[in-house]
Amino acid sequence: MSEIPTARDVIDHLNERFAARGLPYRLDEIHVLPYVNPMWLANWSVPQLDDAPERDTIEEEIAEARWRFPQILE
Repeated sequence: MSEIPTARDVIDHLNERFAARGLPYRLDEIHVLPYVNPMWLANWSVPQLDDAPERDTIEEEIAEARWRFPQILE
């Protein structure tokens, strides 16, 4: 059985992807939601980038990360 990913794994992954795409943003934290609803794709969110102007590119990376890390631990 594989190890359950953590918030740090998601932060590191997204920061790598943002750097690869030339985006100036780096995450400090993500919000891990305490309740996991089976209808949700992931139990985490990234409110830190809500006001970033490159929303389309950021949303592409977040959507891919949600498939890669659907459920995480803090």
